[in-house]
Amino acid sequence: MMRAEDVLAVLDLLDRAGVEVWLDGGWGVDALLGEQTRPHEDLDIVVRAESLAHHGRTMGDHGFRPLRTEHRLVLVDDAGRKVDVHTVDLGATRTDERGVRVHGPGGLPCPVGSLNGSGRVRGRRVGCVTPEYQIASHTGYALGEDDERDVLALHHRFGVPLAARVRAWHEEEGWGVLDAANLREDVWAHFSAVAGEDYVEPAVGQAVTFSVEESAREGYRRRAVTVWPEGAEREGAATDGAAPSPATSR
Repeated sequence: MMRAEDVLAVLDLLDRAGVEVWLDGGWGVDALLGEQTRPHEDLDIVVRAESLAHHGRTMGDHGFRPLRTEHRLVLVDDAGRKVDVHTVDLGATRTDERGVRVHGPGGLPCPVGSLNGSGRVRGRRVGCVTPEYQIASHTGYALGEDDERDVLALHHRFGVPLAARVRAWHEEEGWGVLDAANLREDVWAHFSAVAGEDYVEPAVGQAVTFSVEESAREGYRRRAVTVWPEGAEREGAATDGAAPSPATSR
């Protein structure tokens, strides 16, 4: 288990070694929120690719050893403190298949701007990935309860829209269902929530982003407060750090 004091201890030793890091994962979410919301089994950090060797030596000098390295580097010490290490290549950028500028080619394909987040762990300011990138990262796999809780906390705190596709739309009844990429359940939507200067009936399969609240409707636990069809402008929406792109169903 990684406690807040363990997080700060790891950050201290890396800071003394001159290794720049950004918090990701569960601790990255809680840093953005400014408080610890749940226990964390490990600490996810992002390290520059060119600093990885120096980072490894520094961690090794302080008792951390590799746990597994087949797909990613995980370090653990005798106290059971676990650090999940991701790399990013800030020396170059490229355009991915979605047309998004990302760092690379070595390391995580983090969108440009996604490392601009700032948070706090026990009052100490720390660098972390942005709320937009956190939410975009919570898709494409079977989300657990903690994942969904993190997504909703960031969504409500920072106003980051969630991604979905229209699963069903009942034109004659004026409501439909969104297949949310970042949540575990579908979301109910009323025609009055659809944004845009001119109302256009949502089409099944259409990509949308939306805001959500807890409100039971037609057997669904949540309803969309506002739905932005693909291409519709969102007033006041965040633009930095990899806003989630619409996704297919999970």
